[in-house]
Amino acid sequence: MSKPEKMKLEESEKARNLLKKQNRLLEDSLEALNQFIYLQKSINLLSSEKISKVVQEKLPHILSVKYFSFFLFDKDHKTLKLMSHNHPDLQEGLSIHQNDSPIMKEAMKSGKYIFEQDFVSSQYFRGRKSSLFKCDFFISIPLTIEEEIVGVINLNDNERGFYNISDIDFALSVSEFVALSLNNALLFEKVEKLSVTDGLTGLTNHHQMQAILKNEVIRCQRYESSLSIVMMDIDYFKGINDSYGHQKGDEILVYLASTIKKFCRSMDIAARYGGEEFILILPETKVQGAFVISDRIRLEMANHIFRHKGKEFKVTVSCGIAEFNAVTINIPSDLIKIADQALYKAKHEGRNRTIVGKP
Repeated sequence: MSKPEKMKLEESEKARNLLKKQNRLLEDSLEALNQFIYLQKSINLLSSEKISKVVQEKLPHILSVKYFSFFLFDKDHKTLKLMSHNHPDLQEGLSIHQNDSPIMKEAMKSGKYIFEQDFVSSQYFRGRKSSLFKCDFFISIPLTIEEEIVGVINLNDNERGFYNISDIDFALSVSEFVALSLNNALLFEKVEKLSVTDGLTGLTNHHQMQAILKNEVIRCQRYESSLSIVMMDIDYFKGINDSYGHQKGDEILVYLASTIKKFCRSMDIAARYGGEEFILILPETKVQGAFVISDRIRLEMANHIFRHKGKEFKVTVSCGIAEFNAVTINIPSDLIKIADQALYKAKHEGRNRTIVGKP
């Protein structure tokens, strides 16, 4: 074979190899695009938890990276909470201060992505020991929704060995979509929570309490399990509002709610029944156990000193208890009626006491 022929053959081989490489890149890009379309369809209307799982599974393939991590930013506390990731050394629920990650802090401050091919040698590394920062390739992308920074997505260790401008543009688009989807899910969950929560105290609201109590009564009827409820009312609350103002009255309501939470177990349901009246639903609890929980709350309130414009005063509560009885109780209102009558008796007998109701 002559030299010109040999050179021509080599050039032809190079051209074929280049074409193969371009085809592979095109196939990879097409696959990434298909994966992104799948991601868009998959996470629409999902919960934040399910979105995080889908993102964890699909994002590395879509963006051709080995590791990723998605942090939401809490601007009040200046912290970054880990929402989704595939990094083997990161702990679930990790929360770090923004100062602990100079690269994420700078990305959020500037509103622009930061790309470091050799992160360990960059100005952002600073000898960080965390496994999150032990990588060569590092892209930190700030996530913005309606001109507000909501978080950061980090991409680490590129699978192909390089990342060009088109790759980064694609990563920005995917990251923006993921952030928007997750933020919408979190907002929906927040609204959903508000629909079953009392706005002032943070306890379960009246409507949701009725639904829970109904289910608990059905459970007791079906499985012959125990159930008690406590009705609790602040003594002389109208006089407190008249003397110290409604703002102080709200403060007392919030304090009582926090005291109730303090002494309730994880299985118990504490709700604001209405006004200054509260109700505790205590599953798997007989009247003796309900009395103990109720009286701990009552004593805690009675011993607390409230202050208003230099004056000190105390606030007491009265409590009525009812225990489920399959013979005499058929519907939730029967149980509430017994507890309410016991509460009325506690008020009538001098307040600041707990009375057990009788069927």
